[in-house]
Amino acid sequence: MVDLSTEYLGLKLESPVIASSSGMTNTVDKVKKLAQNGAGAVVLKSIFEEEIAYEYADFMDSISKSGAQQEYFEYEGTTNQVAYYDYVLREENLKKNIALVKDSKKAVSIPIIASINCFMQSVEWLSYAKHLEDAGADALELNMFFPPTDLNRSAEDTVKMYFDMIEQVTGSVGTPIALKISHYFTDLGAMIQGGMGIAAGGNINPEGVSMFEPIGGSAPKYTGKNIINPFA
Repeated sequence: MVDLSTEYLGLKLESPVIASSSGMTNTVDKVKKLAQNGAGAVVLKSIFEEEIAYEYADFMDSISKSGAQQEYFEYEGTTNQVAYYDYVLREENLKKNIALVKDSKKAVSIPIIASINCFMQSVEWLSYAKHLEDAGADALELNMFFPPTDLNRSAEDTVKMYFDMIEQVTGSVGTPIALKISHYFTDLGAMIQGGMGIAAGGNINPEGVSMFEPIGGSAPKYTGKNIINPFA
């Protein structure tokens, strides 16, 4: 039988097939099925900060439309102000994702990669990354898309936001990190190369072709020294 084993983000894979984050990776049973059918690794369904925010907005909207003067809600035996309901949603969603990581790790032997999607410059990038690393994720995927809607922000500043957030996350966790980006860049080739600032992760084959995630750079020793162009 042909040996299909390889490495990705420093992880040993029995197969080069990686199941990407989707509705096919949001339960343990689906993860087990993917592993049984030859997946070398699985990227779990992303935890979306935006979904939590929308759920909270829907909850507050339903209260407003009902005409009720609801000021409190019950949660785990305690009475809380309605304004804290977003915190509850955040905790519940995080618990579900932590449980999915832990249960998937117990169910299969292939690497489990957690995926995170947050608002631009949100502190949750760091919080989610740390919690999911602690849950046992073999690697993290940062699912980043910052809409270029601010007409006063330059393209250079937009790209810099990605690099700045990657640097913050890589500085707070030790787990391998990959960056998932959209194609909405005026110079996608330069963005994928990232210049020479930071490198979140790569699949390095010393005997042949190597593959890098669409992230930034390959010379971390020059970061912050103002001696190279990080956007080249």
